[in-house]
Amino acid sequence: MSVAAVVACYRFAVSPAVRALARRRWVLLAVIIALALAVLAAFRPSPEPSPLRWFVVSVIVLLTWQGATSDYDVTEPIAPQRRDKRLLLLLAAASCLWPAALLPWMAVYCGKLRGWKHHAMMPTRLLKVYLAWFFVAMLFGAACSAAALVLVLGCVSLSHYVKPAWSKARLGPYPWSWVWHNHTHYLMASAYSWGWARFLRAETVSRVLRRARVLDRPVNFLAMAVEAAGLIAFLDRRLLITALLATALFNAAVALASGILFWENIVTNTALAITITLLPGAEYDAAFGWPAALIALAVLLLSTADLLWQPWHLGWWDSPFTARVHWQVETVSGVTLGLYNDFMCPYEREYGRVLGYFLTDEPVLHGHLGIVWDRQLRDFLVEAGGDRDQLRALKQTYGQVHTDKQQAREHIAFLTRMFTQLNAGAQKGTLPRSLRRLKAPGGQLYRWGDLPPYRGEEPVRRITIRYEERCYRPATGDFVLLTNRTVQEIDLLTSSADQGSTSCARSSSTAARTSESC
Repeated sequence: MSVAAVVACYRFAVSPAVRALARRRWVLLAVIIALALAVLAAFRPSPEPSPLRWFVVSVIVLLTWQGATSDYDVTEPIAPQRRDKRLLLLLAAASCLWPAALLPWMAVYCGKLRGWKHHAMMPTRLLKVYLAWFFVAMLFGAACSAAALVLVLGCVSLSHYVKPAWSKARLGPYPWSWVWHNHTHYLMASAYSWGWARFLRAETVSRVLRRARVLDRPVNFLAMAVEAAGLIAFLDRRLLITALLATALFNAAVALASGILFWENIVTNTALAITITLLPGAEYDAAFGWPAALIALAVLLLSTADLLWQPWHLGWWDSPFTARVHWQVETVSGVTLGLYNDFMCPYEREYGRVLGYFLTDEPVLHGHLGIVWDRQLRDFLVEAGGDRDQLRALKQTYGQVHTDKQQAREHIAFLTRMFTQLNAGAQKGTLPRSLRRLKAPGGQLYRWGDLPPYRGEEPVRRITIRYEERCYRPATGDFVLLTNRTVQEIDLLTSSADQGSTSCARSSSTAARTSESC
């Protein structure tokens, strides 16, 4: 009953409230609600699960660090953004003392600072679970078990891996089709083409890939086992701790192989595993065993069906072919440099993924890092081996054109406004140059390419946007540049600084204020 009450409070009270407050940026209303709950708490006992409280504090600190140190969007007024970051710090401190202050904290983090993105979803949901438990415990007192909080926290974390396992099991005619037939080493090849670890020589990467391909099936099996471990994790405390640590190692391996860094998940799951290790036995034993495992299984299945919260599917076939839009700049001294996604913070995720397809009329075959959802298409791409005629035929049959003139105009206006402001001396980073290393890391590590990176050393006079197609040939181990053409040039010396909407959020749905649905 405690688990059901916490889950119901999450699904029908906390989640809708956070969604509404973040979308409308009603921070003042959120503060009023938190203060009203403080008055109510004066007449009710305040629940205090001490070991878990420190875990919650660590998650608050983690996400506040990310939100407070992300760069400013210089196309918008800087002063309000600076106030929002300071307000986030103040509300984070308040949340560590009074959990209800998490409501206004989330309104700022998700609504004003664009914190509600894929890599921060799981830690943010954990804070929402804690908030839901706090409300239920405040209303019903000791009747709401602290062990229920442990169970729901574990379910929220592990559901973000169980659902991808379910997605992979549905890719082929059999549940084991992905394990047996996916060539996972293609993910490493595509990530290298995309911009990850390009400081390595292509020959070195080819040697690694030749060795890695024999490990595809064992690696696939281990990946599925780690992701599905949540289904049995609550049978024993040690199983849950092992499952959480395994997911942290799994995310670290994904980062090394592909440049996709779920650092928030790594730190959060490690902290949760340590916290569960330190929990006193008698009070929290109810969170483990057959009854708890059956309850957890029900919660995990409901979340996999998108009825409680909505983890991403994350199931696909890896291919060796990539088509990507790249940005480069020419400085006033005539030097040409690469404009990589880390410089584009707070939109580093958008610029690290597939942003820019709306600028080209080329049919696109795949998603991020060359992923496809049709095994036959994956096989055709492998068989093509970089042959331009075969690829052209595949694009005509399977490709999708994303051209959007309105998005293109808004994107050009955004870049024009951004670099006009930077050329005029606008402050982009929230930290002084001497402290830039203290900035929270990004989630898309595509900071390398054919050109040295631009770091803001001198003003920019021209931005060039290029469309590139690259292919890894498994038979020879070669990386081939198939297409490299200019799709747009922006001359900042003649462009107007005001060309309509400058919102990057209009260029990609993942940059929206909050994409939360549950």
